[in-house]
Amino acid sequence: MNFDSLFVYPNGRTPRGEFVPALITLLAVVAFYVILVPGRNGQWCLVALLFPAIVLHARRLHDMGRTAWLLLVPAVLMVAAFAIWLHLFSLGAQLDGIVPPIALAVSAVFALWGCLGKGM
Repeated sequence: MNFDSLFVYPNGRTPRGEFVPALITLLAVVAFYVILVPGRNGQWCLVALLFPAIVLHARRLHDMGRTAWLLLVPAVLMVAAFAIWLHLFSLGAQLDGIVPPIALAVSAVFALWGCLGKGM
């Protein structure tokens, strides 16, 4: 598979054998921006990486026989976490501290499900 089919076009399927290396690549890029790019530039790059992550997971869910609409749950949580992280809005001191870890945990569960789930 090429870059376009894995990270740009949500139609189609991505088998587990292609999903795992693509996910590792995406996580390596995220780690690069978190560790090496300081300030708002790195944070906005992470927001831009949401799209390829959603496309990759949508293609994997299609391969597993599921609808990509299931991605609304982690996507909404991640957008809320990024908005809190970028100080675009606040839900209160307690919720501002809880939403990002919950978003990461839900996203990690979806990624693990994609890595372990049986395809069609």
